[in-house]
Amino acid sequence: MSLREKKKHETRNRIFDVSTRLFKEKGFENTTVDEITKEAGIAKGTFFNYFPTKESLLFYFRQQKEELIINILQSQVALNVPVKEKIKNFLFLLAQNYEKDRELVRLLFFEHRKLMITSRQRASGNGHKHHGFASILCELLHEGVEKGEIRQDLDMMVASDTLNAIYFHSLITWLHSDAEYSFSRDMSDRVDILFEGIGV
Repeated sequence: MSLREKKKHETRNRIFDVSTRLFKEKGFENTTVDEITKEAGIAKGTFFNYFPTKESLLFYFRQQKEELIINILQSQVALNVPVKEKIKNFLFLLAQNYEKDRELVRLLFFEHRKLMITSRQRASGNGHKHHGFASILCELLHEGVEKGEIRQDLDMMVASDTLNAIYFHSLITWLHSDAEYSFSRDMSDRVDILFEGIGV
């Protein structure tokens, strides 16, 4: 990374950090771009060079999480352990990262979700697309089949969608809840139940 690129990266992150602090203090809707630029010590034009709208900050948050997912996935794929362990570790480490700032994740996650629902309502439907997160899980399951660790008659799409549904249901439940409990441990327990089954 060149010095210029490093400076741009630092400026973008500073804007994001200031923005998220204000969002937590005042709420997303009640925070203005003027307040963000004043707190960050930058010109309004500088803000719009990095984020065309205030809502763009929500997509930057999503981008950061997508990069995190890829980094965690790569770290697990490289390990010489059973695929079930890779999947469990992947979901556990991702959940653990969310636990670092539950309040911020809750705020930005639901604001982004609200924005996406509104966008979909405005746009015409494009049919069902396999979710990117589920696709990652599907690739790991395929690896398990190739290694003989997962049964070959398993429907990969259904299995990955099931893991995906368990993860996001657990995430949303945790974000909605006022109770203090470990999301990562809850996730780990749920994956164990899925892999081990509920039979005797």
